[in-house]
Amino acid sequence: MAAFSAQQILIPKKVYIGDQAELRCTFNSPSTKLKQLVNSESGEQAELSLVSFNSSEYEVKSVTLAPAGVDFYQLSVTFIPWKTGEIQFPPFTIDGTDLLIEFQPIQIVSLISTDSNNATVLRDTAAPLLLPGTTYKIYGALTAFIIFLIAAIRIIIKRKSIQFYLNTKRLQRKYKKNKKQTIRALRQIENETSDSYIAGQIQKIMRNYLEVRFDYPFTNATTSELMKGWQKVTGGLLSDAKEEAFGDITASFIRTDYIRYGNENQFNENEKTELIKKLIDCIEVLEKEEGDEND
Repeated sequence: MAAFSAQQILIPKKVYIGDQAELRCTFNSPSTKLKQLVNSESGEQAELSLVSFNSSEYEVKSVTLAPAGVDFYQLSVTFIPWKTGEIQFPPFTIDGTDLLIEFQPIQIVSLISTDSNNATVLRDTAAPLLLPGTTYKIYGALTAFIIFLIAAIRIIIKRKSIQFYLNTKRLQRKYKKNKKQTIRALRQIENETSDSYIAGQIQKIMRNYLEVRFDYPFTNATTSELMKGWQKVTGGLLSDAKEEAFGDITASFIRTDYIRYGNENQFNENEKTELIKKLIDCIEVLEKEEGDEND
């Protein structure tokens, strides 16, 4: 009797107790009896006897033999294992032949096995690709970025206009502060006793005011040069009311020069109060917008 150690495949690869499985054994033999047993041309398979398989460790459902090529055959054993661990089928004699198939041991997996080779580990739950609500945050951030980009482009295009606007606002704050400080300084010297000192302070305060307001060195200009400086910085383009207000300021310089440089010259009664009030009124006129002068 010829014995064969066939190439065998277990389907599925992992078989658990109580599962139905199939053991496929492929072998080569030129035996004419095998050819008679199966019709290789039509691909028919032959049902074989189950007598050899009698064990409490497993239950064989069927044994079939089918052609697998020229002089090649496939023996299939369908079974259900009733124990875990190693199962060894006994050698199987093919009906009507002297061929003996020897099986290799197969392993049956336990559901609670601790064997790392047999154990089946459940894959951890995959983390979500995005956290809940993240999509809205991404879209929100993208929208904010687009808005920022558009705003940046507009700022670059209109940078000159924006710069002009910012410079204008800065100058307006500067002029407002200059006006406030000047008026406060004029009112503070009103209670001084020395007319010569008051006259000198009035000129100093007003020169500083005019230099800041019109960006011209009025602090270095003599009284006779004030109107010349005014014409230079304004070009004669301001209103008559502003021209008249600056003329009154120039006139106050002439009067205060007389008080300063005269040995015993003094202000008339209530003159210094009226002069300071007049200068404050002139400052208010100079600070008005052109369109507001008639209000």
